[in-house]
Amino acid sequence: MFNLRKDGYNSSNNISYGNMFLIGNGHLGYRGTLEEFSKEEMVGLNVVGVYDQYLDKWRESINMPNPFFVKLLDYNIFNNNHLNHYIELDIKHALFKRNTEFTNLVIKAERFISQTIQNTIIFKYTIEAKEDVDTIVTFGMDLNIYEINGPHFKEYSIERFDNTLLFKGLTNENQTLYEEASYVFSDSFKELSYSKGLFTFNLLLNKTNKAEIYCIAKISENSHKNINKINKDLYIKYKDDHFKNFEKKWKNSDVVIKGNKEAQFAIRYSIYHLLILGNEEYKTSIPARGVSGQTYKGAIFWDTEIFLLPFFTLTNPKIANNLLEYRINTLQGALDKAKEYGHEGAFYAWESQEKGQDGCSKYNVTDPITNEPIRTYFNEKQIHISFDIAYALFQYINITLDESILTDDCFRMLIEICNFAISYSKKINGQYHLLDVIGPDEYHERIDDNAFTNYLVNYVIKETIKLLKKYSKSEELIIKYQNFINNLYLPKVNESGLIEQFNNYFNLEDTTVEVVRSRLRHPLDYWGTENGVAYPTRIIKQADVITLLVLLSNEFNYEVKKTNFDFYYPYTEHGSSLSSSMYSIVAAELNYNEITYDMFMKSATIDLGTNQKMFAGGIYIGGTHPASNGGSYLSLLFGMAGLKFKDGEIHLNPHLPYKIKGLEFKIIYQNNRYLIIVNEDNTYRLERLYD
Repeated sequence: MFNLRKDGYNSSNNISYGNMFLIGNGHLGYRGTLEEFSKEEMVGLNVVGVYDQYLDKWRESINMPNPFFVKLLDYNIFNNNHLNHYIELDIKHALFKRNTEFTNLVIKAERFISQTIQNTIIFKYTIEAKEDVDTIVTFGMDLNIYEINGPHFKEYSIERFDNTLLFKGLTNENQTLYEEASYVFSDSFKELSYSKGLFTFNLLLNKTNKAEIYCIAKISENSHKNINKINKDLYIKYKDDHFKNFEKKWKNSDVVIKGNKEAQFAIRYSIYHLLILGNEEYKTSIPARGVSGQTYKGAIFWDTEIFLLPFFTLTNPKIANNLLEYRINTLQGALDKAKEYGHEGAFYAWESQEKGQDGCSKYNVTDPITNEPIRTYFNEKQIHISFDIAYALFQYINITLDESILTDDCFRMLIEICNFAISYSKKINGQYHLLDVIGPDEYHERIDDNAFTNYLVNYVIKETIKLLKKYSKSEELIIKYQNFINNLYLPKVNESGLIEQFNNYFNLEDTTVEVVRSRLRHPLDYWGTENGVAYPTRIIKQADVITLLVLLSNEFNYEVKKTNFDFYYPYTEHGSSLSSSMYSIVAAELNYNEITYDMFMKSATIDLGTNQKMFAGGIYIGGTHPASNGGSYLSLLFGMAGLKFKDGEIHLNPHLPYKIKGLEFKIIYQNNRYLIIVNEDNTYRLERLYD
């Protein structure tokens, strides 16, 4: 249950398989492409946390040259003359493999991004002869880089030192990056030529012989020119070290699902995509598309705090700490953004890049018919991002008891987030209102008093007051903040038991998702903005009020959850991968077995299909979906297992759907490790582990 395999070759799957078979280590990502592929097939060696802007295009993360390019004359997948072909991902060890058989030879390859040697990727390529072989092989570093908004290297050079290549690239923002790749290969390769990073060899093999190529490549901001050589023995050692390290990552992370093989693989595949994002050595946070490439500009969204950080908090608190430190360290960017828009305090970037600057543009989608950009207000009006960050910090402290994170800089962050809420608000008839915002449901822009946002602001300021009191901070601030939340407008539960998503939502057109979809002019039409088909209706992009009921679960009773779930579920289009896990969590508590399971599987399998949503309007948004992977983990623990933390204790209230016969997982809570086993009849066992 730890292997993903796809047989056969169909070029229409190149993009999906590139995402599906991704490898990474939290700082580097390499798409699951074949060795003979180039930029046309979207080969991507992506570097998280390094950004560049070309002309007036979107600023995005950097892709580096592909050091693993190999092409055999007359023997590659494009010729369609192979006998059989498969690719495989070993998710237990983060290893990609390929096997392609031709009439007289077999190509085998495997690669991994080292979990033990930082910034290093390692590769082995084998050609096995079934008959005598005489062919031409070209391999080395492919300088044809796939880029969405490039080119990002305005200058570059490549030097050869025997069989080691050194790429030096200068970005448009004058940052220098290096990539060193060292190759070792069998004596049966006879060099014919070398040009611009690519070696060309004549290969003669007798029947049953084989030839091998090994490569070790390193990405850095400094030139070494002495990269470690690699050979068969070193490859085995590096691979073994990598395997052992990745197996350790599974120790606290694995979730066992009993009685359902499909669900078992789906959650392990989701966990794999989370594990390749965690890196204890970096504080660059996790982009919305992980390490799968430049989509969404390689930027960090609220996805990290709400959907990813809980996984790391419960399994590897060190990484969770790093993710929060990123936000603390980028406070200046949030202060600058608030000032830019005429506010006080900290307004965090909707699409945060390395220093906290906002990569989000005013025109985030395009009209698929006219190709004209469409004005959106994500960067200006999604103010909930600042409070999502503070919420995540409080959850981390409650679960880990790690108050060492509460440095002066951290307190300043919390204070400035609270100051931003007050600055953004408008006082009307004695009450503070948060007007002209966007909640999680992005189809409705520039709305007033979004329930999710207002309640989260209230929670964050209350928790900040508690910390200010505990640490004897400014009494003046405490009084100021208390006065604000005492008078903050919170959309109340009405006589029908409903929380209105935002002011005037109930007055919008009452229709169905299917009817709204029928109004699209083009399949890729964007549903949102004031001219979008969903805007005048109750149809929403994703869980909004339902996400509120998940994050502040203890503040709402069963009846409120049921009434709001029943009301909002039919109106939700699930146009965001963040939506289904939130519905799964609440559905589990309500014993809606089928919805619980279906929404969990929708979330967990999002990157296992070939029909993913690749465009928003005319903008490519493909890539992996880490937040959906994280959400599937949360739907198992906080939904099906009914996990809650209250007053320093672990509480469980399981509601397993019929298709799942049991759960078993480990968590780290307040410096102790626990094993939790949930049985088919919803009985459970909680055991503290001492290993």
